[in-house]
Amino acid sequence: MRSRGSRHVGLLGLGVLVLDACAGDPTAPTVPAAEMLGDWSYASVPAARDLPSLNGGLQVSMAIDSPDGMRFRGRVTRWFAGDVGESPAVFGPITGWVDGNGGVTVLMARATLGAPTLTIVGALAGDVLTVRKSWLGAEPGPFLAGGWFERIR
Repeated sequence: MRSRGSRHVGLLGLGVLVLDACAGDPTAPTVPAAEMLGDWSYASVPAARDLPSLNGGLQVSMAIDSPDGMRFRGRVTRWFAGDVGESPAVFGPITGWVDGNGGVTVLMARATLGAPTLTIVGALAGDVLTVRKSWLGAEPGPFLAGGWFERIR
C-alpha cells in the first residue's frame, strides 16, 4: 500500500514528463507575443521636392526580445528624424501586447520622468506591422496610418 505522499510525487513526475514531452512538440501551445520577436525597422519616405533635401524622413528601429504570454518587451535601437538622430538612451523600454487576432499595441516610453509615452496601434501580418494610428500623449504621433515596420531579423 502506498502512502499519500508517494502518490503526489508520482503525479509530479508525470507532470514533468508531460511538460518535457511537449517541449519538442511543434503542436504544443506557443507564446502569442513571440510573433513580435526580432528587429523591426520603420522608414517614412519624404515627399519628392524640386530641391535636394537633407530630410531623410523618419527612420526608427526597435528590437523586441522578451515575450511573455500576450505581452512583450524590447528597446529602441535607432531614431532619426530628418538628419537628426536621437540616442537610444533617450528612450525607456518598449512594452506592448498582441490581441491574438493580429492586433498589436506598442508603447515606447521616454527615459525622462513624466515625458509622454508614444503609442502605436497596428496590425501584424507575418513580418510586417502596419500602423493603424499613433499618438504621443494627447497629440498625434509621428507614425502615419498605413506606414509599416518590417521585421529585418
